[in-house]
Amino acid sequence: MSRSPKVVAIVKSANLWAAILAFGMLLAAASCTYRDSTEDPTQAATTANPRPKVLRLGTQDDANVPTRGQIEEFARQVEDLSGGGLVIEPVYRAGGDAEGGWDQRIAKRVISGDLEMAVVPARTWDTEGVLAFRALSAPFLVTSSAMISEVVKPDYARGMLAGLKDSGVSGLVLFPDGPRVLFSFTVPILTLADIKGMVIRAPLSATNYAVLESLGAVPRDLADQEFGEEVESGTVGGAESSMAYASNLPRALNRTGHAIATGNLVLHSKISTLVINDKAKAALTEEEQQVLQEAADATRDWASSLLSPLSSEARKYCENGGKVVLATDQQIAAFRDAAAQVYRVLEQDADTRNLIARFRDLAARTPGDPAVQPCDFDTY
Repeated sequence: MSRSPKVVAIVKSANLWAAILAFGMLLAAASCTYRDSTEDPTQAATTANPRPKVLRLGTQDDANVPTRGQIEEFARQVEDLSGGGLVIEPVYRAGGDAEGGWDQRIAKRVISGDLEMAVVPARTWDTEGVLAFRALSAPFLVTSSAMISEVVKPDYARGMLAGLKDSGVSGLVLFPDGPRVLFSFTVPILTLADIKGMVIRAPLSATNYAVLESLGAVPRDLADQEFGEEVESGTVGGAESSMAYASNLPRALNRTGHAIATGNLVLHSKISTLVINDKAKAALTEEEQQVLQEAADATRDWASSLLSPLSSEARKYCENGGKVVLATDQQIAAFRDAAAQVYRVLEQDADTRNLIARFRDLAARTPGDPAVQPCDFDTY
């Protein structure tokens, strides 16, 4: 029996819709099969390209000074060695600007886990119950770039860093910085009489403060704004600092406007600790912990290779308008004699006493830096 043209058209239309429906069901089945085999697409992407672990590293520095360069180099080393799996995120001025004690606040932040890592000056730890680094601040002992590059090596650093045990952080390495000298905002500091009763701005440290007090000075830990105001008012007469940081000092009350450095009176040298919070460290794999250690070691060696003798830093300071004066041998001897009482306190601790002896032996066989040359007002 033949069908009418209208019926044929209806049948053809029905067959077409059936074919479309079947094709749609096939696509849906394929789609379901694809999702079942790969799980959630977002989760799959995360598995294939996991997010890097970010470790925040705190420091008080934010200018073009040694610490910042070391942190940037460490971050680069970590990223390279981990293939991007670990990222160091610097947190500058992590101790704040409102008041003194900023290094101690950074130490507390990393101990509490508020920061995963930090670069903390070794001098800081003696106010936090860690006494292992005090020999580094012993007066007139670690005073040259050659000495600095030696004491940060594992032979010396390992024992000091072990002193952080039970503090809540682990030490990775010591980073070198530079010799610390006295700067005056008025007249040069050449004798004990020049510094007697003078308020000296210095970062908080029990050992460093004991040294300054033995010389007759009054050490104070001042935030930047307060520091500048008290120099301008004449309340603060000087500062303990490195030549590399001298450009950050307030304007002096002399005709050059620059602080006067006593270039051959090195009290001690600034050396920093690179530390990691113990819980943050435990959350890393052994491989990741090894990456941090290797990066830290490489950064220490890199930083040591860049150390300049104090004479070079003093020359740069002079070229930028600063003033550098020199004390006589007799005047330096008087400063040393006055600070001898600090050793009697430090050497009551056996470990500190032994380390001081090792440093003295090292100093005796380590060549000194070239002599610092003075520059005077008339040059500028």
